[in-house]
Amino acid sequence: MSFIVELKKQRFKFSATHFTIFSEDRAENLHGHNYQVSVNLKFKDISQDTGISVEFSELKENIQKLCDFLDEKILIPADSPFLSLGEVDSNLEVRFNEKFYSFPTSDCEVLGIQNTSSECLAQWFYEELEESLKGKKVKSFMVTIEETSGQSVTYTD
Repeated sequence: MSFIVELKKQRFKFSATHFTIFSEDRAENLHGHNYQVSVNLKFKDISQDTGISVEFSELKENIQKLCDFLDEKILIPADSPFLSLGEVDSNLEVRFNEKFYSFPTSDCEVLGIQNTSSECLAQWFYEELEESLKGKKVKSFMVTIEETSGQSVTYTD
């Protein structure tokens, strides 16, 4: 017997700019999405005292913090072998193949990921959320990142 908790609130969203890299010489143009996030958690037991598996409010707060962290940012993958990054004054300079971008550093979020694909974003979100779930008796969980209606990726352990 298990209990599945689904947290899929309309407010679990972030708007961000990115480009997905396909190879050393091919990438999308810079563009943005209104990403939607949902989280499913599997619990084996509920509390004998309260009859609940987890307090929703605490989980919702942690999901919202991650969404707010990414909201209105230009997402840059720090671990891409195809990008070179540098800072000049208060700008982040990004080079990909023959393209050159210069963004205000405050507008960017440089993430420890290989690409800003939905797959990598879902895994990043999962790993960030995982820390806040320690001690919650979560059997397993999954994070879904939807970049546009009908187009999403789910990451689970």
